[in-house]
Amino acid sequence: MLAHAVMTASPLSVGSGTTVSEIIRIMLYSNISAVMVTANDGSLAGVVSEGDLIRRKGGGHQQSLNHWFDFLAEGGPMNLECLHSLQLGEMTAASVMTSPVITRDEQTSLTEIADVMLKYCIKRVPITRAGKVVGIVSRRDILRTLVAREARSD
Repeated sequence: MLAHAVMTASPLSVGSGTTVSEIIRIMLYSNISAVMVTANDGSLAGVVSEGDLIRRKGGGHQQSLNHWFDFLAEGGPMNLECLHSLQLGEMTAASVMTSPVITRDEQTSLTEIADVMLKYCIKRVPITRAGKVVGIVSRRDILRTLVAREARSD
C-alpha cells in the first residue's frame, strides 16, 4: 500500500510567523497533534508538534518540574522558554518548529514510512509533491490501515 492511499490529505498548515498561542488553539480545536509550517511560497518549512511545544532544555532546577509536564511531553524535555512565552505571545512557529522535516512522496510504501518513523523516532511523515505538502501519514493512519486490512481478511 502506498502513502497516497492512507494519508490524511491537506493537513493543517500555518505560516512561520503564526504565534505559538494560535498554534496551540488550532491544534486543540482541530484535535490534532501537529501542524505543518509553510514558507511564503507554500513549500514546507517545518513542523510544530505537541512535543516541540513541551520540551525542556538543559537541566538544573528544571528537573524539578511537575511530573505531569513530563507526561505531556511524552518523555521529551520541556521547553520552559516556550511555556513562559505563551503568556507573552511572542514566540512564533519559526522559533519552535522542527526543521528540516523528513518527508516522503505519494508513491512511498507504507512499510518504508513505518521504517522512517522507527528510525527517526517520529510520529508523522509529511507527504510532499514538488516541495508542497499534499498529505501526512501518522502512526494512527498506519494503525487504521492495519485494522481495516485485518477486517477484510475475516
